[in-house]
Amino acid sequence: MTFDYHSPSSRPRAAVPPDMPPAPQQPRLRFLPRDEIEACKTYHEVCALAWKHRRFPGMSQPYLAATCDLIQQHVSDYFHADERDEKGRKRRKLPADKVGIVQEQLGNCAIAQWLARDMALRLVEEYFAMEAVR
Repeated sequence: MTFDYHSPSSRPRAAVPPDMPPAPQQPRLRFLPRDEIEACKTYHEVCALAWKHRRFPGMSQPYLAATCDLIQQHVSDYFHADERDEKGRKRRKLPADKVGIVQEQLGNCAIAQWLARDMALRLVEEYFAMEAVR
């Protein structure tokens, strides 16, 4: 059996009422200023910056955990600027597979900006290292 995808369908399509508003679009993610991104030296600092610049200041960490499928008890570690707690233990880092959905909820792409900048710097360093070997 073959399907002809280009010919008009024999089934009638549902008509959209003329008074119905168009479907809402996803809000765009905000880019943060370059100087703020460059001021972050660690992954924890940029996560704290992303939390500070969230779209809705009233958003709580438990709400973010629920909407992004994060472990609620770990969220305060993810968005704390210091890499170690008051007892000297390392804080947990936001998992890489959750960065996209967390950025959507926060409404900014600070983490991706920092990661892209960090990767570009590493690529440049690698290029110069390879040139030095030649």
